[in-house]
Formats: sequence, C-alpha cells, structure tokens
Amino acid sequence: MIDVFEYLNYRKLLQDCYEERKRSNSAFSYRLLASKVGFSSPGFFSNIIKGKRNISAEYILKFAELFKFNKAETEFFELLVLFDQAKNHAQKKYYFERILSHRKSKIKVTDAQQYEFYSKWYYTAIREIIDLKPFRSNFEELARQVSPPITTVEAQRAVEFLEKAGFIEKGCDGFYRQSDRFITTGYEAQSVAITNFLMGTADLAKEAIDRYPRDKRSMATLTLTLTEESYAVLHERLKGVARELMEIARSEKKPDRVYHVNFHVFPMSKV
Repeated sequence: MIDVFEYLNYRKLLQDCYEERKRSNSAFSYRLLASKVGFSSPGFFSNIIKGKRNISAEYILKFAELFKFNKAETEFFELLVLFDQAKNHAQKKYYFERILSHRKSKIKVTDAQQYEFYSKWYYTAIREIIDLKPFRSNFEELARQVSPPITTVEAQRAVEFLEKAGFIEKGCDGFYRQSDRFITTGYEAQSVAITNFLMGTADLAKEAIDRYPRDKRSMATLTLTLTEESYAVLHERLKGVARELMEIARSEKKPDRVYHVNFHVFPMSKV
C-alpha cells in the first residue's frame, strides 16, 4: 500500500498510484484514467507525470477521489501540488513547512533535519567552530565565538540540534566533536533549504562590508557580457575554484578561524 505521507513530489505520487492500480487491474489505462478524472486526452496524464503540465484545484479533488485518498491524505496531496507549483521561494518555503508539519512521525526525519540545518546560517559556523576548539558546555563563550554574535540560547539550541541530527557527537571526555555523518534528502527538500541558506549568507555578506575593515574581508564584483557557452565555462571554473578552496582548507594543520565564501553569478539583462 502506498503511503501518501512519504512523498514530496506529487507527480511521483500520482505515477506510483497509477502503477499500483494497474497491477491490481490490468484494464486500468491512461485512457480510463482520463475518462474518470475528466481529461480530454489520455496523454494529459503523461504530461503531468513528466512535469510538462500542472493540475488545477478541480483535478486535485478528482485524483484524490480516484485513488481513494482520505481527508488527511487529500489535504497533504493538495499541499504537494501547491508546493510544486509555487511561483517564488516565499511560497515554496510556506508550503514546505506545512508539508513537514503534516508528515507522519513514523516517517524518517531527514527532510526536516536537512531543512532545519540550513534554516539557520550559524549552524554551519558552530559546527566548524567546534572542530577548531574543544567545546564542552560553555554556551555563552560559544555564542561569542560566532561572528556576528548570537545569543547563548541560540548557541545551546544549535548544539542540541547538531548532536541530535548527527553532525556533532559528544565524546567520553564530555567534549563535542564533528562527526562524519551527512544528511541526504530529495531535491524538493534540499532546494528550499539551500535557498534559505543562500539568502541568509547573502545578507551576512552585505553586513560584513560594515562589520569588518577591508584588510579582514575580500570582496570583488564583475559585470560581464557572455554567451550561454561562456557562462557554462565560467560555471565550471567556479566549481573548480570551490574544490581548490576546499583542498586548501583540508590541508590546514592548525586552523584558527572560520570563513564563509559566497559565489554569486546571475543575469543582469535579457537575451
């Protein structure tokens, strides 16, 4: 039996529901589905699955009725559709948080953990600080180590979350250390979480202009004219630079501070 609450992509949910019905009834086809839901063409459902067409509120209820979703499942299915078809990040964030609140407790919480980890910019900073300096339980001092400073309560909650999610662990000596565990999740969760993180660090970059003197920060900007092919080359070069910076950091014997590096490349004109 398909568990609706395990899904973050409504198109995949519909595809699996169709295939399950097809296994139990060989006569069930795209044409039969179209007649029951009210499509003019059997190919319309195929286009929905492939992401070429969206569905309206009317079809949300018809699909729910066809696949016998109960009230809670229908409400969750509607949230998946609204999340997928949201027009901007603010809408996606709103619907994604509602989706997380509706998911059953028996479902693994990696999506919620992934979202939470990137929802606060200082979670990544604290994880790295703990790797630099032994930390046991002085949350006030830990909060002061973060730049810009955070509150003692925020530092404590961050450590509690990072330990619960497996990003750090407490040793027998009482000191916290980084762990090697990484939380992986589907694209739907990751896209919203990463966008939250990017927006937060972009704000930090703006604030850093006033917070630090020029010799303590490095910022540069370029406005270029490129073709699509040249942009692809630029994109690959930046990925190479990112890997190179990671290798420099990995080779450090005694690092003593945490830095954040942002790359921003976006169009400033139409084609």
